[in-house]
Amino acid sequence: MMFSREYTGFFIDGAWRQPSGSDVFTVVSPSTGKRIGSVPAASTADIDAAVEAARRAFYETDWPHRPPAERAALCEALAAKIHERKGDFADLLVDELGCTRALADVYQAVAPTLHWNYNAAVARNYNYTEVRTADLGPLAGGSAGGMIMPYETQSLVVKEPVGVVATLVAYNFSLPGTAQKVAPAVAAGCTVVIKVPEPNPLAIFAMAELVAEVGFPPGVINIVAAGPEASEHLVSHPDVDMVSFTGSTTIGSRIGEVCGAQIKPTVLELGGKSAAIVLEDADLDTTIPTLLGISVIPSSGQSCVCQSRFLVPRSRHDEIVERLVAALAEVKVGDPHDPEVQMGPLITEAHRERVLGFIERAVDQGAKVAFGGGIPEGLTEGWYVEPTLLTNVTSDMEIAQEEVFGPVVAVIAYEDEDDAVRIANDSKYGLAGSVFTSDIAHGFEIARRIRVGTFSVNSYSADFNSPFGGFKKSGIGREHGVAGFESYLIPKTISVDPSVTLPEEIVRSADTVTRGV
Repeated sequence: MMFSREYTGFFIDGAWRQPSGSDVFTVVSPSTGKRIGSVPAASTADIDAAVEAARRAFYETDWPHRPPAERAALCEALAAKIHERKGDFADLLVDELGCTRALADVYQAVAPTLHWNYNAAVARNYNYTEVRTADLGPLAGGSAGGMIMPYETQSLVVKEPVGVVATLVAYNFSLPGTAQKVAPAVAAGCTVVIKVPEPNPLAIFAMAELVAEVGFPPGVINIVAAGPEASEHLVSHPDVDMVSFTGSTTIGSRIGEVCGAQIKPTVLELGGKSAAIVLEDADLDTTIPTLLGISVIPSSGQSCVCQSRFLVPRSRHDEIVERLVAALAEVKVGDPHDPEVQMGPLITEAHRERVLGFIERAVDQGAKVAFGGGIPEGLTEGWYVEPTLLTNVTSDMEIAQEEVFGPVVAVIAYEDEDDAVRIANDSKYGLAGSVFTSDIAHGFEIARRIRVGTFSVNSYSADFNSPFGGFKKSGIGREHGVAGFESYLIPKTISVDPSVTLPEEIVRSADTVTRGV
């Protein structure tokens, strides 16, 4: 049975709840421009109901205190359900997001299974408690310290769930992004309110059906759709203990402002303007197709880690541009349902116009269109933009500094490696980057010089087993790996006099004993 595409209620407190108002979000397929479904739009009262359910589940039930293995088992059960329905999810994601069928099959519909299983494994094996003992006197010149600050210490450090978490994920990876945030949160013992992206909420609402089947306790996972006013109400809600957001730097800055005023922790994964550095010794036969695969293909450039600046040696500039143009000419753009299509549409008509505006202004500022630059011939329905290559770009241009979030790449020539590093770092963003070279060891040397959170040599890949996040205005906090799981835990220290022998059950429950510093 296919997932529903018409929802009249929100998933709150373990059941479908009717909205307090009549506003709806109409879901339009990016590939056709036609309506394919709808979900209700939350009022502040609906947000209050979702937060209340999450808070009740955290503070009035045993959820945060359950054995981690029990929470992990529920996460694994949901992963199995998502895997079982991956074909249905792929169909839905191609329709509402406009991603290619290939991307749906290898990432959008399957990465959620990975995230739920991965965080279940982390939850089972994580060290939540630790006995710490030390004599710090020698570090204080031999002093024994005072009554409330003795330098000989004995403490139990406990990692506890942070509480009620609001998660807001970007449209470009709605289902994987939700799993990336919600799986570690609930596996750690938190409860969540998920605010879905307005353009493509259906896959996450469909996931709610599986959450109910699996049997998560009421209130642990709640799902709403909301516009700006209700979304800000969620972020600023006094009963929300933490916010995890993926999206634009502008909105992330506002979320940081609101949460900072409330002394509320956040994880913010924001924009990027990533540079792919092609060194003199790069093998273009392998580099050129890889560059296209980490920029305009297969998300139409709608990726925070899109390598949207190609930094190339001036001595090889013309050769590289010629090879890029030839490769772009072979990219098949069109209906994302077609398995041979490599690049689909942008998410909305408004976003397409925004991307075309960037191209127009770049040309006005002196850039040249080497390939693309407009709407593909024959694709009059849907929100398509040609893969676009811009040359004659300098680092001070808007196109080299602002995130386009579309299939537009700027080629920037550099004089030497120091110049390439300087240009790569000449950005308010610091999310991702890459370098292409025949000398892998030297590639790692370049990587250490670039101020970004993730970097790859001769590729670009996000390692789900390692921390992911940005420097500078690309965000704060980390997702993925154990670091992502730990984002939803907060340490508590319980101290006793070091002369006291800890009870055996306390020592036995602790995962490690650390002595010294």
